[in-house]
Amino acid sequence: MKITVGSTNPVKVGAVMEAFQKYWPECEVEGKEVVSGVAEQPRSEEETKRGARNRALAALGQGEYGVGLEGGVTEIDGKMFECAWACVVDKRGEEGFGGGLYFELPGKVAEKIREGGELGPIMDELTGESNVKQKMGAIGKLSKGQLDRKQAYVQIVLSALIRFVSPEWYD
Repeated sequence: MKITVGSTNPVKVGAVMEAFQKYWPECEVEGKEVVSGVAEQPRSEEETKRGARNRALAALGQGEYGVGLEGGVTEIDGKMFECAWACVVDKRGEEGFGGGLYFELPGKVAEKIREGGELGPIMDELTGESNVKQKMGAIGKLSKGQLDRKQAYVQIVLSALIRFVSPEWYD
């Protein structure tokens, strides 16, 4: 079985591989550079979810499944939170979604995003590291390594797979 991820980010590809191999150990997972169709920094749940769906549809190609992962931010009660969505689509056009990864962003990070910045480069700037988003991500840095971006993505991909692995529960 072939699965294509709408990204070449190793964190996203690795998360999809780990999630799918729980059900299909022999599956092949590859990343493909696609356009999300949303802003570099999605600023709402709806935009983040739409980006995940667009990535999944663009990735589908010849494989059994296309998978899209999109990280974004959302404002809740005047505070900014990181959020993420996963979308899995199959060749029949069936779609499954999973979301999560909520945590409050520090005020100085939120302010830079409100000014037009993107979380990944902002974290690079504030940590003095490069490409934080392709490593442990903001969640890893802010939790001092206790949470991990890849593992958070594994959870939302598994959530998006529920309708495919338990079809008897869905109409």
